[in-house]
Amino acid sequence: MKAATPIFKILSIVLLAAVVVYFVVQGYRYVTDPISTTLVYASAEEVTMEVNGYLVRDEETFHSDAGTLSHALSEGERVGRNQTMATAYPDSGALTRVERLEQLELRLEQLSFSLISYLDPDAALKLDSSINADILALHQSVAGGEYSGADEELSSLKSAILKRDYSSASQEEIESDIQATEKEIAELKSSLNGTAITAPEGGIYSAACDGYETVLTPEFLQDDLTPGKLDSVKPVSSDSANVGKLIYGDIWYYAANITDEQAQQLDGRSTVTLRFAKGLTMDLKMTVVSISRSENGHRTLLLKSDKYVAQTTLLRHQAATLVLRTYEGLRLPSNALRVSDEGVAGVYCVLGVRAKFKPVQVVYQGDGYALVEAVSAEEDSSMLRRGDEVIVTTAELYDGKVIG
Repeated sequence: MKAATPIFKILSIVLLAAVVVYFVVQGYRYVTDPISTTLVYASAEEVTMEVNGYLVRDEETFHSDAGTLSHALSEGERVGRNQTMATAYPDSGALTRVERLEQLELRLEQLSFSLISYLDPDAALKLDSSINADILALHQSVAGGEYSGADEELSSLKSAILKRDYSSASQEEIESDIQATEKEIAELKSSLNGTAITAPEGGIYSAACDGYETVLTPEFLQDDLTPGKLDSVKPVSSDSANVGKLIYGDIWYYAANITDEQAQQLDGRSTVTLRFAKGLTMDLKMTVVSISRSENGHRTLLLKSDKYVAQTTLLRHQAATLVLRTYEGLRLPSNALRVSDEGVAGVYCVLGVRAKFKPVQVVYQGDGYALVEAVSAEEDSSMLRRGDEVIVTTAELYDGKVIG
């Protein structure tokens, strides 16, 4: 036993040295080229273009010399022919009576609802649901910057809340209040001597006039539209348009000056997606009407749409983004992409304790990242999916390599 001791010591030293060498080598490899991973997730990338232009519509403004005006329509409301847009009164005191009349009509509506509640027990529950919906709609409009819509939703919310105020009154009290309110409404109406201002044609009403109504017209766009001509547009005084304006038809335009380089990106395109910087939260599919001749390195782009004209009544000089194309795929770092010995592009993923090669097709190459599509494979484990752990390293990898 004593004779074997030196041999045992030698073997122990050799084994210890081998272990030390192994960990030194592995430590060196880790420091110089560590095995790191990242998770795959779905993403999208857009190719965009920033522009700044004007909305152009077929518009007509209206004026009244009356001392007091009471508007009858809300922003973006569709108007029929001969429908009243506003009422003109000869004396300034009439407006006070009009405001009182509106309050009484709202009160009558609240009283009528309270009376219905006695006959329909579910009416209050329906109203509560309506109040919740109005609160949500108001929040969405304010968050999206659609303040014209927020005014209408706030008014609707106030009306719904006030309807609940009479829930504790008796049926006899409510009926008595209804009769008194109807009587006062009739007296106020008979005291008012107003003249209705009606719409000559059907259209969409807007109370906001900016002076471009007679300058930026469809006819203006048809007469040799150039960058210089668009830049020279100036508004005229809109003080006389105290009634508001009507927008005729559903077609509206967006005209913007772009560079020659930007025009090349649009060459051959019939449609683009327009996204306003503010005022409207939805993306709009626009038709490319024309791109003008070059003038000092710039051209005029003209787009057209027949959608959402009622939601764009307050927009005029507007910054926007043109979305030319959208790429969707699985996002991963560019240095995770590999090419197999067979010349197939793909990535290595962690599968258990081994590296697994999964073929992909590159959809979009960004700055330091790529969007890829998974290539179908016979084995389910060979197809890249969201949540896969992709190996990001310059170390030598191969299918089945132990990495854990």
